[in-house]
Amino acid sequence: MDKAIYVIAKIFDQQGCIAYRCKTINEARCLPGTLQALCEEGVQIVILDEPEIYSEYAPLNKNPQIVA
Repeated sequence: MDKAIYVIAKIFDQQGCIAYRCKTINEARCLPGTLQALCEEGVQIVILDEPEIYSEYAPLNKNPQIVA
């Protein structure tokens, strides 16, 4: 993959987001649909190639801790 592609999860009306860098183009295509099926109301799932240029997603958390 030449350019990094991120799947972004953002809670509306809250600062920041979680950014996941996709390993392949296929993962970038499939992952948002899977996450959307699992997400809570008020959570936005988007695909961006340069999330840093969108201030509404700052600060980016590219290394989130997964809590089960």
